[in-house]
Amino acid sequence: METVLLLTNTVDAHREMLLKIEADVVDTGTSWPTALSKFFTSLGDMMRGHIEDSIGLLRLLNDVYTKDVDYLVTSLSTQLQDCSNLLADAHIIAIHAQSRELWSAEVDRLQLLLESLEYVYYTLDYFDLMLNDEALNSSYQWHYFPIRIGDCVHAHRTLFRSIYFQYDWLDEFIPTVDAVVTPVDPAVFDSMTHLRGDLANLSKCLLSYKKQLDNFEVWLYSLMASALNADFNYEPPTTWLPKFTMDGQWLESISSQYIANSLSKLELATDLHANGSEVLTTADRLYADIEQSLFVKASNLIDEQEAGMVSFYDGLMQRFTSLQRYMFDNDTSLEEFMRHVSIWRMPVVNFQKSQVLLLPLVIYVQLHLSQFMKEIVQLCKSSKRSSAHCTLLV
Repeated sequence: METVLLLTNTVDAHREMLLKIEADVVDTGTSWPTALSKFFTSLGDMMRGHIEDSIGLLRLLNDVYTKDVDYLVTSLSTQLQDCSNLLADAHIIAIHAQSRELWSAEVDRLQLLLESLEYVYYTLDYFDLMLNDEALNSSYQWHYFPIRIGDCVHAHRTLFRSIYFQYDWLDEFIPTVDAVVTPVDPAVFDSMTHLRGDLANLSKCLLSYKKQLDNFEVWLYSLMASALNADFNYEPPTTWLPKFTMDGQWLESISSQYIANSLSKLELATDLHANGSEVLTTADRLYADIEQSLFVKASNLIDEQEAGMVSFYDGLMQRFTSLQRYMFDNDTSLEEFMRHVSIWRMPVVNFQKSQVLLLPLVIYVQLHLSQFMKEIVQLCKSSKRSSAHCTLLV
């Protein structure tokens, strides 16, 4: 009776292992490869959806900037560049003034610089007020509006001081240079250099918001084409599964023959001694095949996709945080957008749904893969029935 029980348990363990492999590995309707493919497709769809939503919001930000801000920034930045060019001319003209009388054309260039500095000073003085008026009249009613263009307060104040010094010098210098040779204090040349740097700094600051929008757009479209296009291809273990199936049939055959007294205990022992170790070897090799072709591959791909998603959502948050700094303090439009991104919601473990959270799903997948592997090992080596199975076959 003990031999019959061992045989029965061995056949049952082998059959259960085969059914589990067929259901969880081979059958496309119930297998883990199918579930993982849906899982990766789900994550890819979720990411692409968030990219499309972000592109939509980016279009809105660009629309606000184009309609209400761009002309102010372009006008001021153009004035700053013109002043910088005229300062370069003034530097050369001031050098000439120390060795000869200036030509009328040179005096005209200095006068043009003086007027340009005065106009820039005026524009700077009213820039914030004009920007605030645009925000007030914006169709989005203060929302999505970059009131702090580049957070240029320091550059703004520094440029004010530099312009003031340069303007005073030019105002005194111009009336004297068309009749006499005029010495120029070296500090004036230094101030010109500093002023050109201040002009460039403010111009860069003014254009920083638009640059961030442009870089954000390039980043989003580059991700759209490659966002989680992982294709989980898995080939069932065609090498060892047929042999494993045949081994199961052989075990059932000798078990049935022994229970029906068609096979003596000596004949049973002889057959098990000749073929039993091969049955175990086939089971081990089948498991090793599945482990390498499915479990290891799935684990590596999950890690890869996790890294890609962490990088994307971290980058998305950083970019929206950077843009938020330009907005009014009470404008939480970008913050609200990020709060509604489904990656932050409680996960629903459903491979058919696109709005899922990565980390819990990764844990969910890995736990089930691990559990499946443990169950197979237990069926062969660890459980009470499997121990009997192994003992009998050895």
